[in-house]
Amino acid sequence: MNKYIFNKKVPKDRLVHHVKHENIQCNKNNMDEMYDALYKEKKHVLEDVFRQYKYAGATSLNIYEIVGFPQNLNNKKSFLAHIKEKLGLKTNILNKTLNPGISEVPQIYLIEENEKGFLIQWVYGVEVINSNGYEIISRIDARYVTTIVSFGNPVFIEVRAGYKNAVKYIKLFQELLSENEHPVELIRLPLTKLSESEAEDVAKILKAGLLEGEHLGSNGIGKYAVSASPDTKDLRELEEYKNSFMGKQYLSQTLNVHYEEIDTGYSTEVKFRINMNGGFEFKTKVSERIIKRIFDVFAEVRYRKKIAAGE
Repeated sequence: MNKYIFNKKVPKDRLVHHVKHENIQCNKNNMDEMYDALYKEKKHVLEDVFRQYKYAGATSLNIYEIVGFPQNLNNKKSFLAHIKEKLGLKTNILNKTLNPGISEVPQIYLIEENEKGFLIQWVYGVEVINSNGYEIISRIDARYVTTIVSFGNPVFIEVRAGYKNAVKYIKLFQELLSENEHPVELIRLPLTKLSESEAEDVAKILKAGLLEGEHLGSNGIGKYAVSASPDTKDLRELEEYKNSFMGKQYLSQTLNVHYEEIDTGYSTEVKFRINMNGGFEFKTKVSERIIKRIFDVFAEVRYRKKIAAGE
């Protein structure tokens, strides 16, 4: 567990919560000191926290319902056997870095089992060019993208990357799932792309406040961006905003949700941005548990409407 990566992924208020809960005396304004104190006195707590955040944090992500996923691979055993065959490996490939050669084309770096399927982390290389004042130095930096396959009916594939990159990884899955040289035909239905009415339903269920709204300009020309002041919890409660912008088409919404865990007592504010044309981004550092909570609501809204429509 690397302290630098830990501090990059885990929010400060999460460490403050655990330091207080465990009655540990240290400087609660300093991440390094809280980390060191927990590592010394309650290492298992630190490890549990890191497990929840190491593939999450402040991240863009896209979740797709997949139509056409091969039925014979819609279970853990068959899927894993297929992946081993595709990679040409006969030894265990779970929970270990596979250390593929780094190139521009993403390769599978790590596979971990979860409750409903597998987390697959990919690695690819990006050329970085720097000058030290004497010479130009070129190196290849490794970049990682996390994807999650959840089996069932339907199958979901989650890609923790921006919208354009997410499409690229779905295409990689089409090749990965194929049993020959032809990619499998998959239809991707984005769970993270909402209509305005669906976004409104999500906000109501989560009791989310609108912090930022980006609207299409009059006659479809230009756009307007409106942000809440620090003491405003929901733009939609302001008469000025309602009179000027309600009814105008949204291009994006940034929402804030109060999140609380009954069992641990941890609470925080979760901020996320919905792009109405596709794409979703957490603006604050979040755990796997927070991601699940938010997207359980997305799924509830989407499939409740499908059932109501008789689909």
